[in-house]
Amino acid sequence: MRDLLDTSVWVEFLRGTDSPASRYVESRLVAEPATIATTEVIAMELLAGASGDDALAHVERLVDSLTLVRVVPALDFPAAAALHRRARRQGRTVRHLNDCLIAAIALRTGSVVVHRDADFEVLAATSGLQTRSFVDP
Repeated sequence: MRDLLDTSVWVEFLRGTDSPASRYVESRLVAEPATIATTEVIAMELLAGASGDDALAHVERLVDSLTLVRVVPALDFPAAAALHRRARRQGRTVRHLNDCLIAAIALRTGSVVVHRDADFEVLAATSGLQTRSFVDP
């Protein structure tokens, strides 16, 4: 199964923290890099967060090395909106609509979202989304 690594775990890894999320990313990059994927949304967030030219070059190389799971607008945009509405109807709040888009892509492709972002646990609780959470308890 493919892992779709959210920006929240990439940030831990890129900052060089010794967090469980960072160690997980590092272990996957070493052992099974072909099973790690990204989307345009995650790539955009990572590129936007680069703090300088060297960091940007590093992120560009990283993003270019990953399997890209492309957004299919005709499928993923309506699915993301439906995920957001479903959560809201159940009294749950998804803070970032981009997370709904990432979840829609993961659901369409059968990917597991690896994250440190509570939004994905809300989405998992209100849909069939599979996640691996590194959210602090």
